Amino acid sequence: MLKGLRFQLALICSTITGLILFIICLISLQISESQLNSRNQIAFENQLQTISYQLQTQRNIKASWLAQLEADNKLIIYIEDNGHPFFFKGAWSPSTPRHDLLQQAHKDALEIHGFDKDVPATSTLSIDKIFFRIQGDTNDSYRVGIARIPSSVGSYTLTLLQDLSTEKATIIETRILFILISFTGILLLSLFSYWFAGRAIIPIEENQRKQVQFIAAASHELKTPLAVIRSSNALIQSQNHQEAQLFTSQIERECTRLTRLINDLLLLATADAHTWSIHKEPVDLDTLLIDLLDTFLPLAAQKQQHLTLHLPDEMLPPIPCDQERIEQIITILIDNALHYVPTGGHITIELNKTPGSYIIKIMDDGPGISKEHAPHIFDRFYRVDAARKDKNHYGLGLSIAKEIIHLHNGSLTHSPTPGGGCTFKIELPYLPTK
Repeated sequence: MLKGLRFQLALICSTITGLILFIICLISLQISESQLNSRNQIAFENQLQTISYQLQTQRNIKASWLAQLEADNKLIIYIEDNGHPFFFKGAWSPSTPRHDLLQQAHKDALEIHGFDKDVPATSTLSIDKIFFRIQGDTNDSYRVGIARIPSSVGSYTLTLLQDLSTEKATIIETRILFILISFTGILLLSLFSYWFAGRAIIPIEENQRKQVQFIAAASHELKTPLAVIRSSNALIQSQNHQEAQLFTSQIERECTRLTRLINDLLLLATADAHTWSIHKEPVDLDTLLIDLLDTFLPLAAQKQQHLTLHLPDEMLPPIPCDQERIEQIITILIDNALHYVPTGGHITIELNKTPGSYIIKIMDDGPGISKEHAPHIFDRFYRVDAARKDKNHYGLGLSIAKEIIHLHNGSLTHSPTPGGGCTFKIELPYLPTK
């Protein structure tokens, strides 16, 4: 499913970006062709102006100069002096005969543009001229310029044509280049989109992996007590009433386990849905820790463990927090410590205050947490191998503690205890009232 999602995201991204790139290339191509045509048109008009100037200032124009001008610029030059053509055959042969091209140019100038080359110039100072294009017999195109040029001895008529085949070839090459650039860009964008889509769905893949693990772990934890309940119920039905008390006790114990597990799952589901709220009120953390110490001292004594509490000498002001939830966090951490610390071990609870926060540490000298397990201890249903046989620990406690501390805008971290063991550090931000 995620592979299909990746492909769809890449397709959408590459299609949109490719379309944008294609439009940009199309606009750029249009601008490039327009600029090319404008430059060539200006050059053509300058050439007509140059020849006109030569006719006005020099009585005799060398045929060699006209031939060189034609050959260099693919021009066709035709000049009439007071109605008499210059004796100039041209330097090259176009696809369509020169005579036919000149005849068509004069005809289009008169019939389409209303410009009669045989009419004398309207001014003795300015040049009457017109520019347009014609098509040859073999799909060859020409730029046309016709000018009536006044002179001291009458007037000249200049007809100038330029073959556009080179310009067309340049335009075709430019279009091919733009097409190649567009397709190369689209290909690269497609590859980038596929890579980027893969990066984008990594959190989804990770979430899906965790969800699968979560469901598998939850199913396993739920299946075990249900199997015990079913087997105990079957034995009750098959045994006499004197032995029923043993099996009903097992059913009660497993139902209690199921209730705890379901409550924990509901808490985490509520946190995931961002509907879990806390109710803050002023709480004396030193008093809260003393009460918890009294609660756990009997359990520590049973396991021959040493549980101690260190409080600051000065009186600490209350901190706004959800007392029930903070008790839940500390209970989880102390309970874990009591579970892992061996007989004769030490567990120390410490409270300190900094200018901006309260710090609670639960330190033990147990086996600690290995580097292999350390990155995962806050993952749901994650338990180290030594705890997997313990039916009272599901691997949800630290996940719940992390969520609670997050709601208080605090932090929960762990580090090795100097000399061995593990230290959990709770940091609750505190803004003193003025």
